[in-house]
Amino acid sequence: MSTPGNVQDERYQLFQRAGSTRWQVRFSIKGQGQFKRSLDTDDQREAERRADAIWYEATYRAKQGLTAKAHTFESVAEAYIAQILREVERGERRADQGKSEPAVIRRYFIGYFGQKPIDAVNEPDLERYTEWRRTYWTEGPGKLITHIEYERDGHRLRRPVRRSAPSLSRQRGESVVLRALLRWASRQGYLKTPPEISIKARRSPDNRRPSFEPHEFAKLEAVSLSRLVDPIMDGTGAEVRASDKRSWRIKRLDDHTRRDRTVLHAYVMIGAFSGLRPTEMYNLNWGDVLGYRAGRKKSVDDRDIRLQVRGKGKSGKAIPQKAAIPWFDTLWMLFERSMGREPDDSDPVFANEQGKRISSVANGFTELVKAAGLERDHRGIKRTPYSLRHFYISEQLANGAEVLDVARNCRTSLTMIDKHYGQVRLERVVDRLRPEWTRA
Repeated sequence: MSTPGNVQDERYQLFQRAGSTRWQVRFSIKGQGQFKRSLDTDDQREAERRADAIWYEATYRAKQGLTAKAHTFESVAEAYIAQILREVERGERRADQGKSEPAVIRRYFIGYFGQKPIDAVNEPDLERYTEWRRTYWTEGPGKLITHIEYERDGHRLRRPVRRSAPSLSRQRGESVVLRALLRWASRQGYLKTPPEISIKARRSPDNRRPSFEPHEFAKLEAVSLSRLVDPIMDGTGAEVRASDKRSWRIKRLDDHTRRDRTVLHAYVMIGAFSGLRPTEMYNLNWGDVLGYRAGRKKSVDDRDIRLQVRGKGKSGKAIPQKAAIPWFDTLWMLFERSMGREPDDSDPVFANEQGKRISSVANGFTELVKAAGLERDHRGIKRTPYSLRHFYISEQLANGAEVLDVARNCRTSLTMIDKHYGQVRLERVVDRLRPEWTRA
């Protein structure tokens, strides 16, 4: 039961619930139903003043085409996440967006705007958010987080946190998600006009991705091969120090280490001669190496393969250099030796001793480039397995391959080729810069 209060020009009703002295207000907005709200006061006059303010705000919002009730950023963001998941389920979005975008929205957008009414978010708020995001992992809430948990192939994994500001490309990528969220909220009537989002960041003077020069890759290859044989028995083996201060040098490689280094060497060679992304290489099954089984008994010169690749939301065929073929043979042999059978089409190309898919070679690759003295390029930028792809693309361009063909074979755009890979050193293309047109 409720006790009726004063009626204010038929606009709203004040009432008190049975057993409570607190005043509440209720009213209806055409097309949006009835609204009830506690006024958090026992004083009727104060209740009337607060009810007036709430009623005027609600009717003003309704006249502006907005929902009569203001909604928090968090509630709207969660509704948007639910929309993303529905679109993923219907196949209207990529599956990876159903994981990455909700994570960004919850950690950063909701983490900052939270309970703020979404229609109160303005451009100054976005400017302040941008600075907060840049320092999230160094000075903000992220400085207390030790690791990030994620799921892959049904397994819960964790990775360490990177204590650095987000790259310009990441900031822009996240701004695309935030802009889409605010535009969706506008279409749903939660706010009138989305505020303008602009990411202002100092551009790096040289944004080329770290690659290898030909002589550097030759050194990397030689060092990698040298790490597959036993250390020379003259004391040059790796020194090992025990906790009791004893030390000795390794004279022979154990079988597990030798196998891991062989797989890593095959990874380096296939990556450098195919241009595949790391994710595409990890996803590669033997059934994706088209034409491989049919040509196993032939010489390399008489064989040809195509790679059916998928990763980073993209898929397609890649044509590798023939120099990659012997290293597929090596991986096939290692699988047979470990599993006692030939690989099935569903078995991974890069497999461990149990025949399971290898998810990363990053640590082994870092050890290799350190051993070769090639951990960083001439600008001091650290090389990663992705550098093998950059080496492939740069070499293709330096040796006269058509840019469009390279872009298609690497499943990337001409813009990305021009931005990140096209800036090969001038000395590498000096002959092409001196065509036969000058006068003697």
